[in-house]
Amino acid sequence: MGIIRYLKPGFFIYECFRITILAFTLVYLLPGTSAIPWMGIAAPQALFPLMALFICLDTVKYKAFLPLFIAGKSIGIISLLGWSIIFGQAKIIGGYSNAFILAELILLAGDFLSLATAFLIKKMEDKQCE
Repeated sequence: MGIIRYLKPGFFIYECFRITILAFTLVYLLPGTSAIPWMGIAAPQALFPLMALFICLDTVKYKAFLPLFIAGKSIGIISLLGWSIIFGQAKIIGGYSNAFILAELILLAGDFLSLATAFLIKKMEDKQCE
């Protein structure tokens, strides 16, 4: 139970870091174009830090967010992996910076850790309810 006390704030901090990186990436990649359509696509990502905050503050009260968080993270990981597989060759040929590829891998690893943390919190909460 003690490790969960440290994982919850880390869980929230990672989600805030992730949404910040996503926003800066959108601003950096689209300097001359309108970012409104892209922000509309990225806006649902702001729900993950909110869910992580509520789970961090009171897990018992907001444990209904855990399955939603797990489902959203799973869909995000699958879509990022699909994107990487489909457009990975274009990135290499098109001369994209290795920084983008590295950032994608770091965010993917962070998403896996975030998903594992959500599963661990859910498991601990289910064990407490028994």
